[in-house]
Amino acid sequence: MVNTFAGHPIPFNGNDRSMNKKRIFPESGQELVEFALVMMIFLVTLMVIFDLGRVTYFYSAIHNAVREGARYGVTDQNVANIQNLTREKAVGLEITPIVTITEETVQVSVEYEFLPVTPILSILTQKNSLTLHSQATMYIEK
Repeated sequence: MVNTFAGHPIPFNGNDRSMNKKRIFPESGQELVEFALVMMIFLVTLMVIFDLGRVTYFYSAIHNAVREGARYGVTDQNVANIQNLTREKAVGLEITPIVTITEETVQVSVEYEFLPVTPILSILTQKNSLTLHSQATMYIEK
């Protein structure tokens, strides 16, 4: 009797156990290499997303602090008070506000050097940091 599959004879060598033998040296090294390559790309992408979130937070904090400092400067034209309030509003950041007061306006500006975690920025721009700048000007109402 000949074994058939879909009408075609299946060759039989008399030893059915040859197909069921376990390999002595499993080929799992390829899976580890592929996992390492994919994991490296995944982690770098995750770190870039993390850096984009940080730069967005820092810019938002700086912008809000500058705006609050300028709003405060409309009512109190003391430069030291405006700088202190601006520093307080920039939670977690070491900033040095620059305050300019004229007869009509109060202008507060801040520059902050952002240092990313990933080296992608230094590869793209040949710099290790990104300068974030924000400025707010408000009119003094008399």
